[in-house]
Amino acid sequence: MKKVSIVLILLIGCNLNQKRMIAPVKTKIPAIFNELAPEAQKFYILPNQFNEIKTKNGSVYFFPEDSIALPSIYQEGEYVEVEIKEYNNPIHFLSSGYSLEYIEKNSHLQLDSAGMFDIHAYYKNSELNLNKNISVKFINMNPGRSYNLYKVIDNEWQYAGSNQERISESLPYLIQYRQFNNIDKFTLWNFDLPVENSCIKISLKSLKFDEKNSIFYSVFSTSKLRINFKWSYSNSINANVPIDDTVNIIFWFENKIAIIKGIKTPKEPLGKNNYANDQNCISKGEFNLNFIPEDIFKDQAARFQYLYSN
Repeated sequence: MKKVSIVLILLIGCNLNQKRMIAPVKTKIPAIFNELAPEAQKFYILPNQFNEIKTKNGSVYFFPEDSIALPSIYQEGEYVEVEIKEYNNPIHFLSSGYSLEYIEKNSHLQLDSAGMFDIHAYYKNSELNLNKNISVKFINMNPGRSYNLYKVIDNEWQYAGSNQERISESLPYLIQYRQFNNIDKFTLWNFDLPVENSCIKISLKSLKFDEKNSIFYSVFSTSKLRINFKWSYSNSINANVPIDDTVNIIFWFENKIAIIKGIKTPKEPLGKNNYANDQNCISKGEFNLNFIPEDIFKDQAARFQYLYSN
């Protein structure tokens, strides 16, 4: 009996060390945002030799010899397709369907990202797995030095390790890219730091929603890669926000878009065991949303102007 108890304790300890976080499952987003996903870059490699893939953004992915598990029908000399998406702005992140907010040890937090990538491999249209770890030198999207890496496992952000920073030789104070050598799964990966979360309350005038008639909204920082999104069934919204930041909120309803800009977020976090509600969310007032056709988002310049202009 004592031996069994020891084994159980060890197993529980291992699970705790994985740092799994309670995060929203993948959210079904309006189709217009799916259309704005980053380009799926495709590369063709011989899997039985070392490969180095460089993307349009300048990131580099390294595949050791025989790092990809191949099916029995594979013939030597045939190519394998590698598909990579790199996410470097809020709309890219929104298109993924994965919000950057989560709960860890009963604390409401948000991920402050330094970039995200989704990587997969295929042979004859069938998805493949990894035999060995591969590595990445990812172009830096955020000046912060110490970032963790998270991967999506079973619709959760799971801690995977910490990146190794590489300094630019020409500019010694600039981090040119982030290196991670333990990519063990083809999935969505994210360089992130947890930041504390707070809550704001906004009321939408002249609108009524219910479970059959809901509104989609996304809160994103105007200066950093911080974003979360949800569907709401009420015109009174308690929105999670990063502390001491400035955010814009974009709304989608019946194929139209609206936005609220320049909201200053609270400086104090929600803290542990403190869920967003009418009592602890700071009211930011009532708003009349000015909806316009969603087609504005199909033009990159018009989209950027709409999201960030004063």
